[in-house]
Amino acid sequence: MSARHPNRQRLQRWLDSGGPRRVSTHIERCLHCQEQLEVLSALDEEMVADLQAATTPPEDLRERTHGGVDLRLRNEAAFGALLDLFAIGWDFTRSMLDPELTDGDEPHDIETTADDTDGGAA
Repeated sequence: MSARHPNRQRLQRWLDSGGPRRVSTHIERCLHCQEQLEVLSALDEEMVADLQAATTPPEDLRERTHGGVDLRLRNEAAFGALLDLFAIGWDFTRSMLDPELTDGDEPHDIETTADDTDGGAA
């Protein structure tokens, strides 16, 4: 067993990729480096568990998502119906105020003459 131990970065690289045979041989015989590797491995396992907890969607996500979409669709439908009612009211009011407007047509210049009002008799 050599008197020098690999530093933490070198041990981490060895964990990640296997590293050189010389480091493997040292680790097999050195209790200190084995303990260091256990600490490094435990940190990695904790990190993986934290990442899994952070990226795992909640169990009720599907229900909440579907409920939110359904609510939004109902609200949009209700809002559309409300706008339609206002449009009907607007069209009715406009036709009451200006009966010459029909179905969105522009006002016509209609001149009534004496001939038109009495049946054409002059």
